[in-house]
Amino acid sequence: MPINQTNDSKRGLVSKVWFQIIIKKYMTMEEYKIDPTIAYDVVELPSRGIHYPGNKKSLRVSYLTAADENILSSPNLLTQNMVILELLKRKVLDKDITIDEIVKEDREAILIFLRNTSFGTEYNMKLIDPKTGEEFSTVIDLGVVKMKDFDLVPDENGEYSYFLEKCKLPITFKFLTQKQEDELVTLVDTWKGEGVAPVKTKKLENMIKTLDGRRDQMEIYGFINNKMPLKDSQDFQKFVEKNKPGLDLVLPIETPTKEIVQARVGFGVEFFRPFYGIS
Repeated sequence: MPINQTNDSKRGLVSKVWFQIIIKKYMTMEEYKIDPTIAYDVVELPSRGIHYPGNKKSLRVSYLTAADENILSSPNLLTQNMVILELLKRKVLDKDITIDEIVKEDREAILIFLRNTSFGTEYNMKLIDPKTGEEFSTVIDLGVVKMKDFDLVPDENGEYSYFLEKCKLPITFKFLTQKQEDELVTLVDTWKGEGVAPVKTKKLENMIKTLDGRRDQMEIYGFINNKMPLKDSQDFQKFVEKNKPGLDLVLPIETPTKEIVQARVGFGVEFFRPFYGIS
C-alpha cells in the first residue's frame, strides 16, 4: 500500500474516533440538560458529596406541583411504601447519579426542601413532658435545620483515619454507601446461614479499608471476626456515627413546665402528613 494512502487511512480513523467522542459528549450533555420550563432550586448535600463521582456537593431539585399529587395519592405506591422513592425520581433533576445512590442524609435534605417550599417551615410535633409524663404539642421551624460540622480530612484514597485504642492499631475507613446500608437492612431477611445474621461484622467489613497500613481484605475480615475487641468495635462505630456528615436534626424544645428537652425531627407520618393532603 502506498505511504500516502496509509497516512490517509490513519487520519480517517483518527477523525472517526474524534467524531464519536464529540457525538458521545454531546449526547451526554443533552441527556443531562434540564427543561428550561421547569422551576427548580439547588439543594446543598449534607454528605458533602463524599459518596458520589466527582464529589458532587449539590443537586438540582424541582418544586412540588399539582401533577405530583398523582404520586402522593397513588394507593399502590402508598401500600408499597414507594411514594418517597417515586417522588425523588421525579423531583431530582440531575441524572449523573441514580436515586438509589443518594444516601439517607441527602434524601432527608431534599425532603425538607420539598416540604418547606410547598407547605412552609412550620412542623407540628407531639412530645412527652418528662416532668408530668403528659403529651404536648409544639411547633418547630424546619428552616433552622442546619448541616452538621464535618471536619474529617480524607487521604488520597478518600479514606479517613481512626486509631483502635484497645488493640493499638491504626485503620482507615469509608462511610457506608446507600447500597451498603440497604444491604445491611435486608441481610436479616435474606440470611441463610446458621444462627444470627452478622449485621455488625458485615458493617465493619464494608467500612474498614486498611489495618495497620495493610490492605489485605482477608486479613481485615479475619481481624474483625476473630480478634477485634468489642470495645474497639463499639467506640469506632460511635465515632463514625458522631462524625458522619448529615443534618443536625436535634432541636431544643421548651415544655409546658419550662423544661428544655432535645427533640429529633423524624420522617414518619407526621412529617409527610402535608404531602398526603391530610389535615
